[in-house]
Amino acid sequence: MADVSQRRKVLLIGWDAADWEHITPLLEEGLMPTLDSLINRGVMGNLATLQPILSPMLWNSVATGKLADKHGIHGFIEPDPVNGGARPYTSTSRKCKALWNILSQSGLSSNIVGWWASHPAEPIKGNVVTNAFAGVRFDPEKGWIVPKGTVRPAEKGAELARFKVFPNELTEAHILPFIPDAAKIDQKKDRRLASFAKVLSDNASIHAVATALMETEPWDFTAIYYDGIDHFSHAFMAYHPPRLDWIKDEDFALFKDVVKGAYRFHDMMLERLLELAGPETTVILCSDHGFESGSQRPQGTPREPAGPAAWHRQYGILIMAGAGIKRDERIYGASLIDVAPTVLTLFDLPMGEDMDGRPLLEAFEVPPKVKTIPSWETVQGEAGLHSPGQQLDLGQANELMQQFAALGYIEDPTADKEKAAESADIENKYNVARTYLWKNRPDQALPLLEEIVRRRPWEDRFFTQLAVCYFQNGYLAQTELLLTAMSDGPEPDSAGMKLLWARIKLARGDLGGALQALLAAEAMDPQSPGIYIQLGDAYGRLLQWQNAKLAYEKAVALDPDNALAFQGLSNVYRRLGDNQQTVDCALRAVSLLHRLPLAHFNLGVALARSGDNERATVAFETALRFQPEMINAHRYLATINKSNGGNPEKAEFHRNEVIRLTRRGGRHSTGDDARREKLFDLPEIPKRKERLAILLKERPDPKPEGERSGKTFVLVSGLPRSGTSLMMQMLEAGGMRVMTDDKRGPDTDNVRGYYEWEAIKQIGKQPELLDDEAVNGKAIKCVSMLLPRMPAKHDYKLIFMRRPIAEVVASQQAMTTRLGTKGADLESEQLTRGLRAHREDVRRWAAAVPHVALLEIDYPTLVREPLPQISRLIDFLGKDRLPNSEQMATVVDPSLYRKRI
Repeated sequence: MADVSQRRKVLLIGWDAADWEHITPLLEEGLMPTLDSLINRGVMGNLATLQPILSPMLWNSVATGKLADKHGIHGFIEPDPVNGGARPYTSTSRKCKALWNILSQSGLSSNIVGWWASHPAEPIKGNVVTNAFAGVRFDPEKGWIVPKGTVRPAEKGAELARFKVFPNELTEAHILPFIPDAAKIDQKKDRRLASFAKVLSDNASIHAVATALMETEPWDFTAIYYDGIDHFSHAFMAYHPPRLDWIKDEDFALFKDVVKGAYRFHDMMLERLLELAGPETTVILCSDHGFESGSQRPQGTPREPAGPAAWHRQYGILIMAGAGIKRDERIYGASLIDVAPTVLTLFDLPMGEDMDGRPLLEAFEVPPKVKTIPSWETVQGEAGLHSPGQQLDLGQANELMQQFAALGYIEDPTADKEKAAESADIENKYNVARTYLWKNRPDQALPLLEEIVRRRPWEDRFFTQLAVCYFQNGYLAQTELLLTAMSDGPEPDSAGMKLLWARIKLARGDLGGALQALLAAEAMDPQSPGIYIQLGDAYGRLLQWQNAKLAYEKAVALDPDNALAFQGLSNVYRRLGDNQQTVDCALRAVSLLHRLPLAHFNLGVALARSGDNERATVAFETALRFQPEMINAHRYLATINKSNGGNPEKAEFHRNEVIRLTRRGGRHSTGDDARREKLFDLPEIPKRKERLAILLKERPDPKPEGERSGKTFVLVSGLPRSGTSLMMQMLEAGGMRVMTDDKRGPDTDNVRGYYEWEAIKQIGKQPELLDDEAVNGKAIKCVSMLLPRMPAKHDYKLIFMRRPIAEVVASQQAMTTRLGTKGADLESEQLTRGLRAHREDVRRWAAAVPHVALLEIDYPTLVREPLPQISRLIDFLGKDRLPNSEQMATVVDPSLYRKRI
């Protein structure tokens, strides 16, 4: 699509956890000269992170322009359906195309080095060195050993492996700039120096490989990810100046310069990257989040999965420089999801309308025309994607798991497999739920959080998020009951829970009760900006604008980058009629965090009052993009477009929206709390277990009407070679229509055919397949690995075929031998364990989700005595689905039951 004769080169550099709080003082001291030069010839700004602040999710949002619910990377690890237990998220887990896939499809070459979840390497146009490069090792007899899938093209593996830097190769010259008194450390007792050496050598390795590729390989796009600042910060930020009260003097003296040295080291690496890129290349340098360094540093790290994320700040950095980019200016409101659309725009390629971000047009001297297509996922052509079913090597998975555990992001992977798989599943659903909450979709988060609390009722963090979700959905009684269930007394006993308690009081109009709760929270935690923001909100409801202003200003004093505090101030100044202050505070708020509809609305009001209808229109439209049911924004746009020079059609549209939302009971805020509370109000129950029973078992389904499709599909599944084809034959004989494309006809292994529908393999990427009326009412054969990807808006009757694992393995091996194909490269024992673990995982999934009804049929029993099993099928599916049930037994042929054990 791009004009290759005029295309530019783009260098994307990721510095995990880089933060302006650290960088600015170093720039002022002249200690990061390369970065200073880059800033002076480009634009800079904050880069708002996403929620939850977990690197695998964030860096894949950078690479795809999509949030985690779309790109499919939901944390560090996921359940392993093949081997049991858990495995790292990898490139095979990603559900959509990344930048390098889109660029490959467009004829452009890329170098991708060290990117999160890029392993195993994808077959793109160009070169990939994955985040598993740390596993490269040297064997005295065999030479360089490169883990399978680490380098693509694979033949370059040995050549690039020689750029690996080992910790034992570091000398005093490498270590002393970071830790001048390193010689004083007793390394037998203190592992901190060894941890430091590992991080330094890993980042030096990534840098060496990246510069080698940039120097020797033709490229249009290079993306390099460095985890050094993040890892150095997690290990040594507690020792960073100013000294914290709980840090020993001797530790502070030893390690106080490590983080400062990490930034200077990255500046040195940046110098070589820019030299190789050349001045004609557009450079984007970004980080996924910041890192606490001052008084907000936590005392320790929470002992829970992803606990280290407690150190992460919500703003990373963004620098962009090159031909056609503004010089020495700031840009505002950028987010991680904006990087990919911006890169595509630089290459004059369209962005997908299904991307969640936007091109950063404000960075360009002359903003280019943005091209769009519905989605890159439907564009045909070689995109360098993995072939379906490709999996990560078990040994590499275990190595990556150990690395994540060592960093504190996951639990010990040596624990039993069932526990590991369950933990991974729970954490992933928790992370997706938090993504939905961040997107202001609490309705989608609610079933996930309720399921998690049922499975892990002892973890407060899950209860807390469920309470927040109930509140955001408008279920005040449920929120109140859950908060009291978590407390020893009649009211919450922690500052955080008192904040939510106060919000309930506010929603019910109990302003005095809200203030009382907030003042109690302030006494518990006077250093929390969030408390003062809610105090400001409460004073605003009381029309006490000066008190509200003081509260928001206290929040700003504690956290100068708090977007919600500036949004609150913009609201105060709008109410006081101070247009200039409203504009200033609203702009400050959206420059920090773009997704603030109220701040955009306040900005629009102030601009409209000042006579700037053009900019006011942009502000109101932006507010509606994030909150489409904001009635007052529609009112202003209807008025603006009705005036001279306005757009009558738009005026009519917004006027109709006001009427529609008014009739629905729409409000400036979201939801109708009073109505919902009346429907779902619950009695006070003194015992905690009884409260939870009401909350989680007896509460009416709160989902809005129309969210469910109303369709029920019959699925036939099981492990391959477990009798699924026979079941499809029986259903067909019983009068049920079956969905099959007959692409794979009868053969020796299935003499009556396979009854397959090839398209169902794409259900993860194309959930709309089941919306086709041609599929409705038909039985569908579905491989067991695809079951969790079936769209949750439908209901399913799942017939799951069971057969002894030993028979399944023998049948599969006989089939691959006959066909001359190669199955899983595993010994029979390992394949048996993997199949058993996968089957149990699918059974647990089916039992846990509310939209699946499960019937298990034992294949040997079915063949031996079909009539009782047919009776079970009739009870399960209903006689109306099987009008010819008396014919079902006629298709059962015991002679076709082979490989009996």
